[in-house]
Amino acid sequence: MDATRLKAEHVLYGLGLYGAARTLYRMTPSGRRAKRDRVLKRNFFSQLVRSGDLVFDIGANLGNYSEIFASLGAHVTALEPNPDCVDHIRRSYPAQSIDVISAAVGSSAGVATIRLAKRSDMSSMSTDWIHAIGEAQKLDDSVWSNQLTVPVITLDSLIEKYGMPKFVKIDVEGFEESVLAGLSAQPELLSFEFNTNFLDAAVRCVRQLKNLTNSRFNFVIGEPFRFELDEWVDSSRLVTKLESLERNLGYGDIFVRSPAAA
Repeated sequence: MDATRLKAEHVLYGLGLYGAARTLYRMTPSGRRAKRDRVLKRNFFSQLVRSGDLVFDIGANLGNYSEIFASLGAHVTALEPNPDCVDHIRRSYPAQSIDVISAAVGSSAGVATIRLAKRSDMSSMSTDWIHAIGEAQKLDDSVWSNQLTVPVITLDSLIEKYGMPKFVKIDVEGFEESVLAGLSAQPELLSFEFNTNFLDAAVRCVRQLKNLTNSRFNFVIGEPFRFELDEWVDSSRLVTKLESLERNLGYGDIFVRSPAAA
């Protein structure tokens, strides 16, 4: 969602018109398509998430996945550094079991700078990722024209406060290595986004996992509707498969299953 629409939502909410606007949107072709996609995503994640599970949604953006996890009965802790997106989640899903924290996640606690894009799902804390994606998509630097200093916490600190999650979903536009560097104990299930134009970083993420030898992997391309592999494979086979992908495929998610989830 672009920044202008997020600001407009804020105005509508203040006027008491936000609920009516959401209802009208759901009647549009885009709204109907979003509803269909939500059903497919919910079906996909129903094989991974069960009622009562604790889920961390790192880089929650607009909270679409947090809402899906909550609808499956999970208790969701959502981390998002963009305050406009945090407000959107709180407005859109007030009755859901979603604890929203306005912060980024990284290798150590502190503060950092996020570059805010015109589209909320392209905001990033990774200069290398911005350069790679900008070059691949022929985007100039003005796409990331604003920046914001945000608090940073670690996955370890989240686990200390909330307990070990069943599933951690990470979608942080190139900052995945830093997020994983702040994780000492691997949960049963974990996923992180990758982009075929920034593939070396994804391979490094795979290799830095604490339980690498015994973990099994799968992945999706684009939206998570189905796994690309018929079986979960070891890290070597996953990396071989990733490196064979065409560079213009764009984004996807790598899923990691620890032995405890087998």
